[in-house]
Amino acid sequence: MKMSKILAAAAAGAMAVSMMAAMPASAEGTYHAYLGIQSASFTFRNAWYEPNYGQGVAAEDGTNYFDHLTGWDGPTATNNGGTFTDAEITGDGTYSVSLTGDFNFGSDEALNLLFVSTDIPLDAGITISDVKVKIDGSTKYTFDEAYLSPDAAEYLEPMAINIWNDDLGKADGLFGYTMPTSSVEVEFTVSGMAAAPAETEAAPEETAAPAETEAAPADTTETTAPATGNASAAAIVAVMAVAGTAAVISKKRK
Repeated sequence: MKMSKILAAAAAGAMAVSMMAAMPASAEGTYHAYLGIQSASFTFRNAWYEPNYGQGVAAEDGTNYFDHLTGWDGPTATNNGGTFTDAEITGDGTYSVSLTGDFNFGSDEALNLLFVSTDIPLDAGITISDVKVKIDGSTKYTFDEAYLSPDAAEYLEPMAINIWNDDLGKADGLFGYTMPTSSVEVEFTVSGMAAAPAETEAAPEETAAPAETEAAPADTTETTAPATGNASAAAIVAVMAVAGTAAVISKKRK
């Protein structure tokens, strides 16, 4: 075998290993969303990250007030029932969070807050849209683009009701409703989770082989342009091993 054939085979192996090493991993992650709510007498479920009543925060008696609607008996927090259904966000699509079951807002006739608490960072490049507010199974309002809380410093937090916010109409709100008796649901659409395709370089132009070398056998394998990025250490070691073997074979056949 001529040296040119051996070097050509080594180069082809190097290109194949380099292409496999440069393939990008998916940029998708997994996030979570939770219904946040507060009534006029401060019966509530806070954002998941709130330090006193958020996710994973237990009272002295072991009660986790994030798992149900929380009310007050004077200064003492109480279990006001209900079942919260959260959402695991694994890709672009439509999701919902809700409060259902046997819950109690007492004699309250209005909500102070209604929002979606997420762990999606503000700079994640993810968009939330088509936010639908449903009370007792009836759609009351749809935000084509989510109104994000200006007070949430780290995470996307679409808001539907906030009586202290001018943009959401303060106490008058943006839509009418009666207090829920069986369910509160917020549905929303997530986009921007998918990984961007990797950029690729154009395949290098082939050059004519020198006249004195033998023609390399025809390669019937379909090839693609190598992806951008540096080859891994494993790819470099593989190329060195092929080149070393080629040199030994060449010496033996002289």
